[in-house]
Amino acid sequence: MDWNSLFHSKYLRGGLCAVLIAAILLGLWLPGTGLKEAQLDDPLQGEGVREITVLKLGENLEQLNTISVPSGGQTKSTEPNDKASETQPEETQPDSSTDDGSDGQGDGDQGEDGGEISPSELSLVLTWHPDSGNAKSVSCAADNTQAFAVSSYELNEGLFRFSVNLTGTLAQDAKIVNGISITESTQTARELKWPSDSLIMNPAAGTDKEVYNFSFTVRTAERDAFFRYKITYQKLPDVQLSFTWRGTGNHKGTLLCLPNGSVADKIKNNQLGGGRISYEMKLVGSDAESAGARIVSASYTSDGASGSSQLEPIDQGFLDMKMPAGETSNTYRISVTALANGHRAHFEVILHYGNDVTLEMRYTLNDGSERSIFCQNKQSRTADTVYDDQLTGDMLPYEMSVVGSDADGVEITSVKCTQPGNNNKTLTLGTSDAVQLYLNGGKTGQNNFTIEAKDDSGNQYIFKINVPYKHKGTKSIDIDLKLEDQDEIPNEVITNLLVTAQGKDMAGNTVSIPAKGTNEFILVTLDEIEVTNPTSSGDGWEYGLFPFNPETGDRNEHTLYVYAEDAYGNWGEEKLTLNGFRVEPGQKIGEADIYVDMTVLGVGVVGPIPYEVLADEPISYVVAKAIMGKDTGEPFGAASDTLGWRGDYGGTLDTGFYLRSLNTDYHADALEDAVWPGSTEEEVLEAIDARFGAGTGLAVLWRCLYRNGLNKSAGSGSTFGEFDYTSGSGWMYSIGGSYYPGQSMSAVRLKDGDVLTLRYTLAYGWDIGGGSDNYGNVVGYCVEGRNGIIYVNHRWETAEDPDGSVRYVCRCCGMVQDCPHAHMTYKDLEDGTHILLCEDCQAVIGDPLPHNWTYDAGDTEDNHVCAECGAAEQHFWKEVEGTNTATCTEPGVSTVRCSVCGMEKEEEAEAKGHTLDNRWNHTALEHYQKCSTCGEEFGRGSHEYVYEPGIGWEDYACRICGELHEFLCGGALTIQEATCQRIVYHCDSCGYDMTKPGTFDEYHDYVDGFCRYCGAEDPDHVPHEHDYHETHRVDPTCTEDGYVEYTCDCGDTHTNPLPATGHSWGEWTPAGDGEEVRYCGVCGAEDYRTTEADTYSIQMLFLSWLFPKTYQK
Repeated sequence: MDWNSLFHSKYLRGGLCAVLIAAILLGLWLPGTGLKEAQLDDPLQGEGVREITVLKLGENLEQLNTISVPSGGQTKSTEPNDKASETQPEETQPDSSTDDGSDGQGDGDQGEDGGEISPSELSLVLTWHPDSGNAKSVSCAADNTQAFAVSSYELNEGLFRFSVNLTGTLAQDAKIVNGISITESTQTARELKWPSDSLIMNPAAGTDKEVYNFSFTVRTAERDAFFRYKITYQKLPDVQLSFTWRGTGNHKGTLLCLPNGSVADKIKNNQLGGGRISYEMKLVGSDAESAGARIVSASYTSDGASGSSQLEPIDQGFLDMKMPAGETSNTYRISVTALANGHRAHFEVILHYGNDVTLEMRYTLNDGSERSIFCQNKQSRTADTVYDDQLTGDMLPYEMSVVGSDADGVEITSVKCTQPGNNNKTLTLGTSDAVQLYLNGGKTGQNNFTIEAKDDSGNQYIFKINVPYKHKGTKSIDIDLKLEDQDEIPNEVITNLLVTAQGKDMAGNTVSIPAKGTNEFILVTLDEIEVTNPTSSGDGWEYGLFPFNPETGDRNEHTLYVYAEDAYGNWGEEKLTLNGFRVEPGQKIGEADIYVDMTVLGVGVVGPIPYEVLADEPISYVVAKAIMGKDTGEPFGAASDTLGWRGDYGGTLDTGFYLRSLNTDYHADALEDAVWPGSTEEEVLEAIDARFGAGTGLAVLWRCLYRNGLNKSAGSGSTFGEFDYTSGSGWMYSIGGSYYPGQSMSAVRLKDGDVLTLRYTLAYGWDIGGGSDNYGNVVGYCVEGRNGIIYVNHRWETAEDPDGSVRYVCRCCGMVQDCPHAHMTYKDLEDGTHILLCEDCQAVIGDPLPHNWTYDAGDTEDNHVCAECGAAEQHFWKEVEGTNTATCTEPGVSTVRCSVCGMEKEEEAEAKGHTLDNRWNHTALEHYQKCSTCGEEFGRGSHEYVYEPGIGWEDYACRICGELHEFLCGGALTIQEATCQRIVYHCDSCGYDMTKPGTFDEYHDYVDGFCRYCGAEDPDHVPHEHDYHETHRVDPTCTEDGYVEYTCDCGDTHTNPLPATGHSWGEWTPAGDGEEVRYCGVCGAEDYRTTEADTYSIQMLFLSWLFPKTYQK
């Protein structure tokens, strides 16, 4: 076939038509296919579901259900029925082969390939955070177990928060691969998260203690290592001692002492009348009344007398205070023992009594600055460290004097200085002298001054002052911060700052600087306030920064300063400016945990529900979101984790909010009828015991409800509301350690780290530890249901029957013990008390009593022994006032005394840390703060004056320290710079420039009739009239614009545009090939067009070829 035949082939034409039709159909079908595939992504696809578990009550387990609450979803529950045994879900129990907490490995098992790992190579540090805020760390070596104790005093609502990290030379290449907690009493296991986690601690059923066994598996390059912690938790009642003393006139003091703690106060001799004080002691705290707290003994000792004396009467009386002959002071130590729910608590009140006599030591450094340190009689003080570059020839010039209201007639008789760096030589010096200071082996040298004085009556005074001396090295410490200059941080929210400071030792090895070492330290300040209580994190230290909001506006600047110094005086520093911003309502500021506690209904506890704490959000919104699943709209929205329960509430989310009811999908184990089951007390109590089981926690609870006069009401189903079951029922809440705040939920806001608990009560709160005003409390409650456990503590009283026999009856629930208790003995309760116990029926007689502790020289120095039951107890060590030689920055030693038996010993004392006196000191040029203990200066800096007008006066105040320039300096001010909007003054005395804002018409600077600063019009300005003439012209073309430029004699110019003229076309003429052309008569431009006949011929040619039978000529 030739090309001509192929061109005219009907097959070629048919194929081209098919291709065209297929292209058209594909163009219509493909967009529809794309729309079908472009569906929205499933928002839940790939999301992990976090389950919320139920803590089960320790009894009647067949009536409780295990619940799982998906994140953001609805509650799933198993409805209880009479065949609970058939539908009871299985509990997860640890494997019987490993329930000893060994994780399948014995202590010391090194595995096949690994050898022993030393603590310096790898240790695991568990840091937990007591409610006091001072973190505690416990280090554990590989394949070992560390044990420590935790009490309810130290935890907020029983929540144990902790973090773990690895230390040692192998830590960088090791990682934690598993963590587990096993509760000893129930052998239930719980997976632990790392690096941080939390869990609620509860005592075992029927006891006040529980043991939690933590185990962590760490994988190294050689083998797996195991780290274990045995944590003993004990629940103690909240009881504190309030001690008030009164002297003459208005001289008095009130001290509040925590259990096993001590408090101190100072009393001057001129505050007393007749040499005595009156005192009053009482026990306070949320559990003081319900726990039956009472003081059982109170005694005191004094430095001026041997032995101890009893305080009688205990609750209030008088105490004679004396100073021994030849002495100018005396210290009284009052030891108080109390009982609450059978638990013993020790309290110590220390009263320092003496004359007002203080030694002042002043010395001057090379820069001319003066320092002072004050020391009271029979006490020790440490001055700020002096560096060798601050002295000339190591010589320290000083002066000493005695000050105070009783200082008249007191003269210094001896000044001596002992120097370890000078071969422990003791120098004899004068009161105004100079002494050479010494280093000690290249490190800090101690220069210990002992000053003696005597008054006219021959009384002796002694003062001890230490002046540390240190070499000032080079700036060679490298400081690494996880923040950078000009970073933004939220105000009034804790921002974690990791500080790593490293230097070189004498051998050139890299070493890390500790936060508080013997001769090295790290100092962190934010806005000139020291940031304290850092926690270790690998080779660094983590500090919590808490910047404050500005008084006005939304943003402010904060100054972060970090200084580090090693043992040889080498140092480094970093100073950053951080930009703080005010947190807006609804913005995340932290995290909290939420629980719903229905223990008194036999249900247990639901939780924890993790919750993102939002700024300025009331708890009412939290409950609506996290419990009821509501979307509250802007700015707080909805919660990501919610129970989704239906509920009813009173008030509004913003005002007077309280919970009326919640539909929980659980059924209560309770008396549901509207009346008590019987017409007499005996019938009702028998019915209660038959319903719940005599002696069980729920039976004791309902007996107490009846005996305390609560009216019975109906209750059933899964909805728990106010006045269901009893007249005292309803929902209460606890937050942040403050039990049941006296405000509606709409008036209280969560903070980062809070624990919010919604708790159901049947007795106005008395049954859950929160009752008040005696409402619903007639005979008291010996039961408390919280956190999934019902605690019972009967209040036994003796009752004599008509036949003369004695029986024991609980005054709260009415339970009776029938045994005559003919054979009794004391039993050690292992909590510091013993109890009288019937050997026949094992019943407890009376309340627990404190041990009668004795100590003899032959006993072990770690314990004293009870004379009645033979129990041994560790000493309660308390530091003896005035014996601690530690300084703010340097450790020392102190004498500790057992507050129970009086034994004493010495032990190491940590550096005390600085305490700022919260006031500014001033000079004409600078301001600074001082440590109230040692006098070290902080935050020294220049004044920053701002204008401060008053009524009838004006001045300039420093924006940092607040002092007025006139008060600090008073120098003459001269104008340095002036505009209509501000005047800058210069002080000829202090050299500071100060700006006064305002409007000053005399300083306008007019240009062309307007002020160049504020834009004000010049009232004297005469407007200029322009006279323009043509100075330049560009003529337009067919396609380009032109213009004419005009200029005034004053130099001002302007232009007028000349638009393009456009082409001047001629007639169309044939140009060949089916085209026509025309020309511009001005510029000669050409313009072509195709004739219509030719266009038609081309179209017809193609169509006649494609469809020859249709388009034939």
